[in-house]
Amino acid sequence: MFYWFAFSCLSLLSKIFCPFKVYGRQHIPSSGSFILASNHLSNLDPFLVGLAVQRRISYMAKDVLFKNKILAFLLKKVETFPVHRDGGDIKALRESLRRLKAGSPLLLFPTGTRMPSPGSADIKAGIGFLVTHIRVPVVPVRIIGSDHVLPRGARRVKRHPIDIVFGEAMTFSEEKDYSRISAEIMARIQALHPQETAPRSGIEERHI
Repeated sequence: MFYWFAFSCLSLLSKIFCPFKVYGRQHIPSSGSFILASNHLSNLDPFLVGLAVQRRISYMAKDVLFKNKILAFLLKKVETFPVHRDGGDIKALRESLRRLKAGSPLLLFPTGTRMPSPGSADIKAGIGFLVTHIRVPVVPVRIIGSDHVLPRGARRVKRHPIDIVFGEAMTFSEEKDYSRISAEIMARIQALHPQETAPRSGIEERHI
């Protein structure tokens, strides 16, 4: 219940501050678990992807946010769990596997933090580990423009249009190095561009 209440509030705010267009929504599975792998430009990105997907999904957030008891309570209500970003967090990886096995889609940022132009050294191997161990589809996502609404270090938002592009799902059936899988996913994300045909604006319907 709280998840969809928050969803509705964020939907209204997005129309005011960051109207967005969604491309490639047909690539999002209507049921079952999968990984959403997105670039990361702004603290707004998790909210934007959640609004665009229109399904209840799980999120990771840096563990320092959970030190505030009230914020931790709210984050847990919207299917968010903590991750320690400075090193391999086995507990977070196990929780990711548990949620995927339970049928929940999971949003991940291969760079782990906000980064407009990531190099190969900036891409984490964690997503490669998950793909290898659970074999779920990976839907690449590219967000364009969120860094204009809330740049790194900014305290105020600025109204600016945003594009959210979903690509065809990727599957990995052969054994590969974790880092190589992560790099291939990031390359696909960076190659996504808005198409001129049939963009969808904002929020339409919800799928639980």
